[in-house]
Amino acid sequence: WHHPNWHPPHGGIYRNVSLHITDPVHVTLPLYAHLQTEGVYAWTESLAPAQAVVGVTAEIQNDTSATASPTVEFALVDNTGKVVATAAAAPATIAAGKKSKVAAQLKVADPQLWQPDYPYCYTVRVTVKTGDTGRDVAETPFGIRAFRFDATTGFWINGQRLKLHGWGHKPTAEWAGLGTALPDWLHDYTLRLMREAGGNFIRWGHSAGPAVGVEVADKYGLVTLMPGLDGERDCAGKPWQTRTAAFRDLIIYFRNHPSICIWEGGNYNVRPAHAAELRRIVDEWDPHAQRYFGFRMSTPAMLPHVTLDVTTIGRGRGLPTLPALEGEYDRTEVPRRVWDAFSPPDFGNLGKLSAKNTYQLAGEGFATNAIFEWWSKFGSDPTHCGGANWIFSDGTHGSRQYTDVARASGEVDGVRLPKEAYFALQAAWDSAPRVHLIGHWNYPAGTVKPMFAVTRADQVELFVNGRSLGLGERSLDTLFTWTNVAFAPGEIKVVASRNGKVIAEQTKQTAGAPVALRLTAMTAPGGWRADGSDVALVDVEVVDAQGRRCPTDQARVDFEVTGPAIWRGGYNSGKEASINHFYFDTECGINRASLRSTLQAGEVGVTARREGLAPATLRLKSLPFAVAGGVAETFSTRFPADLPARPAVDAAALPAMIAARAASPATNRVAADNRVFATFAYTGEGAGGAEDKLAANILAYTDDATIYLETVPKSLRGAVIIRTANKDRDYWANDYIVGTAARDLELFVAHDPAAPLPGWLREFRPTGDGVQVKGRSLKLFAQPLKAGASFRISGNVDQGDPVGTALNFILFAWPSGGATGNKDLPALKNH
Repeated sequence: WHHPNWHPPHGGIYRNVSLHITDPVHVTLPLYAHLQTEGVYAWTESLAPAQAVVGVTAEIQNDTSATASPTVEFALVDNTGKVVATAAAAPATIAAGKKSKVAAQLKVADPQLWQPDYPYCYTVRVTVKTGDTGRDVAETPFGIRAFRFDATTGFWINGQRLKLHGWGHKPTAEWAGLGTALPDWLHDYTLRLMREAGGNFIRWGHSAGPAVGVEVADKYGLVTLMPGLDGERDCAGKPWQTRTAAFRDLIIYFRNHPSICIWEGGNYNVRPAHAAELRRIVDEWDPHAQRYFGFRMSTPAMLPHVTLDVTTIGRGRGLPTLPALEGEYDRTEVPRRVWDAFSPPDFGNLGKLSAKNTYQLAGEGFATNAIFEWWSKFGSDPTHCGGANWIFSDGTHGSRQYTDVARASGEVDGVRLPKEAYFALQAAWDSAPRVHLIGHWNYPAGTVKPMFAVTRADQVELFVNGRSLGLGERSLDTLFTWTNVAFAPGEIKVVASRNGKVIAEQTKQTAGAPVALRLTAMTAPGGWRADGSDVALVDVEVVDAQGRRCPTDQARVDFEVTGPAIWRGGYNSGKEASINHFYFDTECGINRASLRSTLQAGEVGVTARREGLAPATLRLKSLPFAVAGGVAETFSTRFPADLPARPAVDAAALPAMIAARAASPATNRVAADNRVFATFAYTGEGAGGAEDKLAANILAYTDDATIYLETVPKSLRGAVIIRTANKDRDYWANDYIVGTAARDLELFVAHDPAAPLPGWLREFRPTGDGVQVKGRSLKLFAQPLKAGASFRISGNVDQGDPVGTALNFILFAWPSGGATGNKDLPALKNH
């Protein structure tokens, strides 16, 4: 529970706190921990285009000293405030100090359906009366929709097939300079960035997301995977009791939100009995909403208890009979400050420790890799539901880079400034016609380099200063490449066409020498509140004489602040302890600072200076903190009434989808095929996990075409090789390789004795045999596995070994009882 992945440093109260003052006869709150109360529960009972039936229960508490017989009225309210359906429950007799549930059905004609491109939200309103006296009113968000995940056709919602693409996001949502105590509008701003990039899916990782995050996901149409409390592995005793209680509590709290379509039991598999226990919690506390349930890297033994396979790193399906949804892929890390190998001031170099980094890309390669990862793993597979790029924003959650102060795998950095990968995925995912030319146009004289554009078009033409360089070579569906583009100051332009018609274009210009600083402010809708916790953002840019940002500028800027505000500053991705100072460097010509308001309203001045440049001054006003009716006015997360155009729905599909989800999913154990492994997850960098028949002079690794396995000993005849990446000898993730045997087999590891023996390999027995790899002798170790048994080969972090010592091996498996039996196996087992 104290691993840094689970945020022990983020202490204090960093979420909104509300005091509820209730009538003695009231609707309870959905706060089961401590209060043991459930609140309101609503679900779609039946659905057709002409009418939806919404089931609803409400728990009523009587805290008086006498029996009460309240009347409970139910209403469904549309997003304009109009009541569109009502129902009433007869007075319920509730003894003093007790509580009771009442139920009703709300029938709404011509229902509006929630889905990513039309996230329509209703409100369920419950009113409690005794006689003609109103005692309490409770409201909960609600959305009507029908959805399913299918193993062969992917994800469907309201009768429409939809590929899910989006991001993982930490529930702490930490922000450089601010930590985790963020006003609601910054949570909204982050998820709006996801939606504006074409995202329609969010996986909170690896604990439940914040209330405001779920409300905003409802608002922007982000299909949500909601996890429970998780320590990234199974546990027992008090930790397991804590985990199960937290899972129950979050389901009760969040179960009415339409964005949540999946409950996740854990970021790692657990023993079958524990999977069954968590499934029982789902069935007990969310029995009608028909949400899916799964774990990342489930085992076949868990199959009776899960309905969705949450896959990992795009290594294929672990449970082929279940629908597959990717939990995290593309974990590559690149800070925003480094463009490419041709751009000053870094020319792709991340610093003196960069040789130790797990990932070696710069910003340009990070962007093209994002397209590769998406298309090669899910975008081209019509049977896959899609999944979550890991992760949306840089933050303090488990980096594998020595050169940066945060995990840099986000499409935006730690202050939400976008990287090129953000715009590349936006061009590939967003429904609006777009084209994005990756990079800038400010290179040193004589530079010749490849250029890349991303668009959902048939062809893209590139122009430099008006001269055509022809059409880009198309790959990965949306990526277009020009191999040798000579830089010439001026203008570069891409024009995207589909079916011979121009659909989008983009132009970038060469910026001149830096001459000035420019400041731009961003505040919450409605202004910057002087409530002691609201935040204003200030962007500082270095611009040329024409006001164009200088994309390769990287140098210090100093700030002065006057007036009632607390300067929180920004950060630099490659410098430790860079937050909260009155200075920082620009990165790619821009950076972002934050100011926190005080309890005093007034004018705040911010001045930015750098020697040799014209300074810039910005004036902001914080507004008096208004309190209406004893309730502080806060930023609203509710969706406005002006939604996009209402989409058509398949009239026949809706009731069929509801009925189909009511049935139990198939629980086939393992697909009847010839695979050695029933499940196999490889979380390293580079392809891995394919089973190939072993032969002499076969490639030993996935990432080096010159390293061959030169000899095959008799003990490995008839075996298969499971390749990994050689560069993963430096890998230190928790879950490196995990799998489950599809049949009885012998698992072999060939280990280089030049590297220390890792702890996990001590559980294998030495065979006395070995293999030759490019002149080096690797020693063989073996372990028998029964069908259904699981195994785990850990990265360095689990062993406490220094990076670079634990992993240097090749993995083999020999299936027992094969058609061509291995005559050498009995002797092998005697070692």
